Amino acid sequence: MTAWGEEYVNLVLRVEKHFEGFVDAYCGPHKVKARISKEEKNPLDDLYCEAEHLYETVPHKDVSRRIYLEKQMTGIMTTIRVLQGEEIGYTRQIELFFDIKPEKIPNSRFEKQKQVLQDIFKGENLTEALEKWRKTKEVPVGILQKCIGVLHEECQKRSKKMLSLPEGEHVDFVLVENKPWSGYNWYLGDYTSRVEINTDIPLYITGLPTLIAHEAYPGHHTEHAVKEKVLYRGKGFFEACVFVYNTPECLISEGIGDAGFEMIFRNRKEVYEFLNERMGFNIDIDTDVAISEALDGLFACSGNASLMIHEENADRADVVEYLIDVGLSTKERAEKLVEFMTNPLFRAYVFNYFMGKELVRNALREIPPGIFYENQVCPSNLKYF
Repeated sequence: MTAWGEEYVNLVLRVEKHFEGFVDAYCGPHKVKARISKEEKNPLDDLYCEAEHLYETVPHKDVSRRIYLEKQMTGIMTTIRVLQGEEIGYTRQIELFFDIKPEKIPNSRFEKQKQVLQDIFKGENLTEALEKWRKTKEVPVGILQKCIGVLHEECQKRSKKMLSLPEGEHVDFVLVENKPWSGYNWYLGDYTSRVEINTDIPLYITGLPTLIAHEAYPGHHTEHAVKEKVLYRGKGFFEACVFVYNTPECLISEGIGDAGFEMIFRNRKEVYEFLNERMGFNIDIDTDVAISEALDGLFACSGNASLMIHEENADRADVVEYLIDVGLSTKERAEKLVEFMTNPLFRAYVFNYFMGKELVRNALREIPPGIFYENQVCPSNLKYF
């Protein structure tokens, strides 16, 4: 246990008292969390002074770790400043939280994906054509758990070939309703996760493999379990026992989650063939791969939607319409995404998905996947690995 790391954990647990959900996961000693839970709320001014002290005393022995911890502290200090009522511009918040520079993407950038879809559907109205296509890909709730189980087993097996997973690691999948997201990993510590799958909106067999890969193997569960084993228990980095929102570790985590599918499968064709064989689905391999990849490419317009909400004060209905028109989303998913982007905890978060994926995917051309799981990585220190 390091004194600096323990002070870091104390700080973020105290900030969480002012901002519920700020600490997403904790796998440290029960007594530390129990002690903080019994405290009265510390004044935000005092917490900011503590954060400044931690920033100034970041361990300096390893340059990549120093940069990472400084960027983590910058994100935490920015959250405290926002809680104090300081006016910080939306894009500036994202820069300080996640160590990235968000930019609005010209809608013309999405024309390539739309042209792919136009060619497939031969000039049909894309919204109507995709609605029909999606209907044929919906997974009935009655067999959803079975599908999840088959994908869970396969993704876990493939992840174990790529990484050394902790002995006894485990994931439970649970179906839930009334959530602002499609899936969520609750990392419980001791190499265990509870993954909730939201059934409010239809789940498609063409998207289920990426969801399981993102939340469990080799995504969030795998990342948290390996970091608990290697960083917290192995190297004694006490700060690694918490996962904190509004910090660069979120960008890396979502990047791993969204690029994870590509780490364990050669391509979508391979997993769709697997599902046809194991589950008896009738996925039209080549066509469905092309449609799925085009729709994935359109997701980056969610960043524009978030900027519309938080910088341009756009009406919620107009943002939903934008996601339907430009992103070719269903109305249900567009409304769910706007709900997510207006949640106080996630208002700056959506950029982590497509920007994190791009960062991780590009880096994997030069470095092995294990770098992201066994090290403290952020955009500013990636060059050291």
